[in-house]
Amino acid sequence: MKKLIFPCLLFSLLMGCNKEDSVDVNQDKIYTDYEMFYNANSDKTVVIARFRFGDATGTVLELSDGAHVLYNTDTLTYNNLYAGHAKEYAGEVTAGTFKYVDVNGDVYNNTVSSTTNIDFEPHFDTIVKSQANTLTWVGSPLGANEYVSVFIGSWTWGQDALAVQNQVGSTNIVLGVNQLSNLAIGGSTVYMDRVEAHDVTEGTSKGGRIRSRYRPANQSVQIVP
Repeated sequence: MKKLIFPCLLFSLLMGCNKEDSVDVNQDKIYTDYEMFYNANSDKTVVIARFRFGDATGTVLELSDGAHVLYNTDTLTYNNLYAGHAKEYAGEVTAGTFKYVDVNGDVYNNTVSSTTNIDFEPHFDTIVKSQANTLTWVGSPLGANEYVSVFIGSWTWGQDALAVQNQVGSTNIVLGVNQLSNLAIGGSTVYMDRVEAHDVTEGTSKGGRIRSRYRPANQSVQIVP
């Protein structure tokens, strides 16, 4: 689960290879997942529309035979990297609308909210592994349908930690000693995402989700005993 919170290129590529054409399935059984993701590390926004058969874990679908999806006026094309239809934009993009048209010509419009900024405090540079640590972010308290996820680690498998805060009104997240137990002593990187997620307003009988995600510049820290 930890590696899925923050995109793993290998996982996405593998998932993108195991897909079917949308024309081959019951159009009312297609689950839709939309995301607008701004990453301050690259200063890019990517909008992604993913389609699966049945539910959120079903077979990945590539739109075919006239089915298509737009973000505002831009057509999104299938991209194995994202296991969905996607387009990248320079800078931070404001709210927009996904328009999905299925093989039968049925149209589904869903608007995604603008991302909400979040950042690390400037003095956050050390994590003490033997005690609980409080990470207070720079940004507004959490609202309804929002959560903040924090991932700490490196490319070494298993030497990582994950924490999630979804309490309305929260301004920090506590990293407990059990969560930190696998971290290696020394330098590490902290990733933080702020997400607002809702059920789609227009969808098939299988429904779907729509979210905006904001990731500030990653933070380098020292893990100490």
